[in-house]
Amino acid sequence: MTDTLHEEAARYALLRRVAPTLRHHMAGEFQPLGMVAALLERRVQKNDLVGVQEQCAGLGQMSRQAAEHCLDLMNWVAPRGPSELALEVGLAQCVHLLATSLRFRGFSLIHDNSCDVQAKVAGPALRSVLPAALLYLSDSSPAPAELRLQATQSGAQQVQVRIRLSPSDRRPEPDQAGDYRALQWADVCALAQAESVQLQRQPDGIDLHFAAGP
Repeated sequence: MTDTLHEEAARYALLRRVAPTLRHHMAGEFQPLGMVAALLERRVQKNDLVGVQEQCAGLGQMSRQAAEHCLDLMNWVAPRGPSELALEVGLAQCVHLLATSLRFRGFSLIHDNSCDVQAKVAGPALRSVLPAALLYLSDSSPAPAELRLQATQSGAQQVQVRIRLSPSDRRPEPDQAGDYRALQWADVCALAQAESVQLQRQPDGIDLHFAAGP
């Protein structure tokens, strides 16, 4: 398989793995809208015009926020807009996206932000290589376990994201069937090469090195 085909296969596998949680987060954005719409309907029935106006204003704001959040989630699939992303923001987003699905499989995902790194990295690189590395580690390791992320400045124009895996005594929750194939180390390497991310496999995890901007 050529490098290009391997990269495309890795991207497809990653997309299939994160698609269920993306769908879950998008659906969650619109649940409050349904609740507000039901309240609005009751106010209309009571002829409460003041309440209707207030509820309509709130509904408009919530719908705009939901649309913005959904567009941001779609950036995990097809990046648009500015490509740079604050590293700490990107790490937090990754934890928010994957923590629940990993917890169902017996893994705790923790973002150790004790080292505040003020740097920006390429958003597509972070949003593809980091989730792939986390899924690879969880796929190839027995649960329960803890996955911990920590970012450090590793040079004037480079940052390091350390992923460390350690056994845990928590019990896994009932697993959800339907996962796509397990991610392989070759998948992580293919995505890292495409996104110019340096990888170092460690006995207890993976180190990822991203080019960083101010």
